[in-house]
Amino acid sequence: MTYRDTSNQSGDISERAVSLELVRRGWHVLEPISRDAIYDLVVDVNGDFQTVQVKTMTGNSIAKIIDRSGEVVSKTGKTRNSIDYAEHGIQWLVGYRKKDNKCFFYKLENYSKIESKSFSVNVHPPDDFPIRKVPNRHTKKKGN
Repeated sequence: MTYRDTSNQSGDISERAVSLELVRRGWHVLEPISRDAIYDLVVDVNGDFQTVQVKTMTGNSIAKIIDRSGEVVSKTGKTRNSIDYAEHGIQWLVGYRKKDNKCFFYKLENYSKIESKSFSVNVHPPDDFPIRKVPNRHTKKKGN
C-alpha cells in the first residue's frame, strides 16, 4: 500500500523518530491500536504510563493546538473539532524537526501555560525527558 499524501508519511516518520529516541533513553514505547486516539504514543516510565503527542515541526515551531474547525471529514459534511492537547491531559508534547533529526520534549505542566496555539523552541526551552540507563547483561564480571 502507498501513502495517500505526504502529510501522513511525514507524521509516521516523526512518530517513529520520537519512538526511537524514547527507546534510546531506555523506555518501552507503546502505540495505540486506533488512529482515533488523542495521543500518538505511550511510554512506560517505571510502570507510570505517560501519553505523548508528536508534532512534526515547521522550522522551530511546534503546534500545541490543532485548529481543524471547518475541515470536512465526511461526505455528509461533518466537520472536525479543534484539539487542545493540554485540555486532554496529554502528558508530553514532542516536536520532531526532520532537518536535524531532533526531538523537543515538553511536559504538560509547562506547555499548557503557553498561551499561543503554536510556539518556538527558541523562545520556550524544552524539558528533559528522563533517561534510564539500561543494564548490560553481557558485561564481563571482574576477575574473569
